[in-house]
Amino acid sequence: MDIKFLIDLDNYRPNGDHIGNKAKNLYYLRKLKKVNVPKTWVVPEGVCQVYLENPQEVEKDLKAILQVTLRNDQAYAVRSSSNIEDSHATTFAGLFTTILNVKGYAELIKAIAEVWQSVDCDGVRKYAESLSIDPETIKMSVIIQEMVPAVYSGVLFSRNPMTGAHEMVLEAVQGEGTALVQDGLTPERFVYRSGGWVAQPKKEAMPMAVANKVLKGAERILESVEYPIDLEWAYDGKDVYWVQMREITTLDALNVYSNRMSKDMMPGMIHPLIWSVNIPMVNAVWIGILEELVGSLGLAPEDLAKQFYYRVYFDMGAVGQVFTKIGFPSEGLEMMMGMVPAEQGHAGFRPSMKMLKFLPRMIWFFNDKWRFERKLKAKLPEIEEELATFSCHPDDNCSAEKALQEIDRLFTLMQKIVYFNVLTPILASVYRRGVETMLKKVDVDLLNFNFSENLTELDEYNPNVVLEKLRQQYEKLDPVEQSIYDDFDQTEFNKGNYRNDFEKELAQFLEKFGHFSSNSNNFMAVPWREDVNFVLQMVIECEETEHQENRRLGFEDLGMKGIQRSGTRFIYNRARRHMVFRDRVGSDYVLGYGLFRPYFFVVADRMIEEGWIETREDIFFLSWSEIKDTIQNNNGKDLQQKVAQRREDMEKFKDVDLPDLIYGDEAPPLIKTSYKKLHGTATSQGYYSGPVKVVHSADEFEKVEKGDIIVIPYSDVGWTPLFVKAGAVISESGGMLSHSSIIAREYHIPAIVSVSHAMQLKDGQQISMNGFTGDIVILEETDDNEQGVE
Repeated sequence: MDIKFLIDLDNYRPNGDHIGNKAKNLYYLRKLKKVNVPKTWVVPEGVCQVYLENPQEVEKDLKAILQVTLRNDQAYAVRSSSNIEDSHATTFAGLFTTILNVKGYAELIKAIAEVWQSVDCDGVRKYAESLSIDPETIKMSVIIQEMVPAVYSGVLFSRNPMTGAHEMVLEAVQGEGTALVQDGLTPERFVYRSGGWVAQPKKEAMPMAVANKVLKGAERILESVEYPIDLEWAYDGKDVYWVQMREITTLDALNVYSNRMSKDMMPGMIHPLIWSVNIPMVNAVWIGILEELVGSLGLAPEDLAKQFYYRVYFDMGAVGQVFTKIGFPSEGLEMMMGMVPAEQGHAGFRPSMKMLKFLPRMIWFFNDKWRFERKLKAKLPEIEEELATFSCHPDDNCSAEKALQEIDRLFTLMQKIVYFNVLTPILASVYRRGVETMLKKVDVDLLNFNFSENLTELDEYNPNVVLEKLRQQYEKLDPVEQSIYDDFDQTEFNKGNYRNDFEKELAQFLEKFGHFSSNSNNFMAVPWREDVNFVLQMVIECEETEHQENRRLGFEDLGMKGIQRSGTRFIYNRARRHMVFRDRVGSDYVLGYGLFRPYFFVVADRMIEEGWIETREDIFFLSWSEIKDTIQNNNGKDLQQKVAQRREDMEKFKDVDLPDLIYGDEAPPLIKTSYKKLHGTATSQGYYSGPVKVVHSADEFEKVEKGDIIVIPYSDVGWTPLFVKAGAVISESGGMLSHSSIIAREYHIPAIVSVSHAMQLKDGQQISMNGFTGDIVILEETDDNEQGVE
């Protein structure tokens, strides 16, 4: 009979005999260096076809081949390897027969026949038909593999098969892997992510040393595999053997959405107009930066974000794929932004062979960012000159068409500003961390070091400096003059009719900082220039900041010499310059972004005149494209109905509690939860106990008293005055680089961020917080404790 009955996998030729997908995967594993795969043979699919015609003759010839090739006393695993099994599109997992611990030639032939016969079972036929596969097209090869005397065995997924998360999931049992499938034993579960084990059994039966062996072997395999896989393994007490490999086929359509960044950048509910401006403006910039690293991604700005119940979630699966390509953790973006808790075990950059093709781009990218200061010096003056051509008080008689043209021009300019506003803070943080590393070499904590020594340029962008001066000016007024500002009518003030030097300086303050608001990423927020009474309240309640810089070490106090001194000073000076650029770019961003508000209000006024909407605020319930279409077509008859429906929906969803991560595109069910203990990420050290004041917006700043623990959804520069009175900070969002964390560290008050459900706390509750571990304990409930966190 002119047919190969048995193929040694080591002698297999990929363009030769048909051996099925499972056997091909083993062939590729056998080729890898330092990867143990048991000795394997394959009965190719052609033998099965002949067997169906003449089983007795095939069994006779097959037995003769087995007797020459295999050992009668050796235990073997006999597995299926069909043409439709373990492919990119289908797995047919568990449908075909597998028989372990087969000994003796007669038993081997019997096991091989059982695998062939499993092709014709009902389960296989129904599954094939459900996939529109003709069962008659299934061709079956059979794997014969030496058994490994397993002490431990299991499976490792290179990606989380349920969520698609970029983490390795390891399941292990004692003995053979049949305990996982046939015996229904619950395995021990280990999860490895970005350089560390983030989950493991409390009392593992399998030593971590074995888990690490499995992990290292898997990493060697993954260097040569471009797609997510699961690997079956067995450990014989000395070495790890890989007995199967297959592609994970359940991940293609699953997106993973995170709101870690959005809760800090775009917190709370986002109205349609804000969404339709922010997402294309910001995401296009992020895509551009990522494409600098890896080339074209084929992504549109809307591919990176999605709304659930009017909350913003970023598709971290799409972003994560970019970072893993170049050797960074999939959470690399969130790590750079300080959003991922340190205790999750992230070790940062992990180079691999797969990143070599991106090396030229990466070298160019990092070289470009090393010289980024030149770009800032060249471009910022041009940007600021163009920014000055816009007005925060557009002509009231301006047409809607003209206002929309200005909005388009502003949008283009803002994308340039966003680019710098993204990269400059990251670079400032990188250089600051470089200084911190050098300080550790001389046993100096960064908290005890005056980083901004004599850096008066920062005062240019700090409203608190001017607020203190205004407070001093206010105190010079007599009580009668002061009483004028208890309920200030700003009509005359807005006309430039100032009664005293205090009002002149107040006007100068508003000219410089009037574009600030409680949310610099949402132009719905009322800017300070529109609410002079709010600014006056800040002035009146402003307390003198304790300047502790003089008690911290300066650079000259470090006592460094020679190369160490020169190297530290170089990074120190670079970090300080980038700090100034960071604040300058941030100020340009807040100023420019806030200009969308008055120009859209001009459009709203024209729409009100046409009877299409009722109030200026109605425009926030419409998207930018809807507004453009309305003006272009001169037809807005359905707008009031849209506004009413969206307003109703947002009111209905305003108090929903959503998870940090959402898997898939379907909105999660709305479930209310509450806790007596909370936990978050500690970002500023210290212990503190005291009463809570929950602050939702700038309107509630005045209720905070000296020493209160402020509980906030997030913060940005407009919230800075609040921190002067705070004894500690709890934020529902943020990370190490969030505004609340940075300011808390500068004011030397404890801070815990990324605290789920923190805004459910109630004013007056006594809280004890640990700024080292991130633990929060509710010591005392308010009278209406049933409404608080339980």
